[in-house]
Amino acid sequence: MQQLQLKISNLMDMEKFAHTLAKYFNDEGAVIFLDGDLGAGKTTFTQYFAEGLGVKDVVTSPTFNIFKRYKGKKHYLNHFDLYRIQSNVYNQGFEEYWYSDDITIIEWANYLPNEFRSMFSLQLSLDSVSEDVKIINVLGKNSIISYIKEYGHEFVR
Repeated sequence: MQQLQLKISNLMDMEKFAHTLAKYFNDEGAVIFLDGDLGAGKTTFTQYFAEGLGVKDVVTSPTFNIFKRYKGKKHYLNHFDLYRIQSNVYNQGFEEYWYSDDITIIEWANYLPNEFRSMFSLQLSLDSVSEDVKIINVLGKNSIISYIKEYGHEFVR
């Protein structure tokens, strides 16, 4: 695993970064953890990421539903928000989605119990500097970090 820090200056940057990552993950399943305070941009990132996967539906926060599923061109996108249930993920049936060939995004992944923490392909921690400016701390497999450095180099700090 490697770490990287990115600076996203506006919504257009967020869209470009999310689309760039979607291209990488479009050929394989993955679990992406998203963490950050309320309003940090987790759902906004997911909306742009879904666009990049070819999802046609409107992607909304699953805070009250906890889980939503969308059909992309090649994969389903499973979108979880653990804010309301926090660590009460046991016996919910979520694992069948997390360990599938789909692409899964888990908002508020910091609430996951330790036994689930190792399943991620990529972890993004979003910090708001201002309404539009975000610092994203990235932890991911070496191949993903190399891809971001090559295709998202303008965001690397």
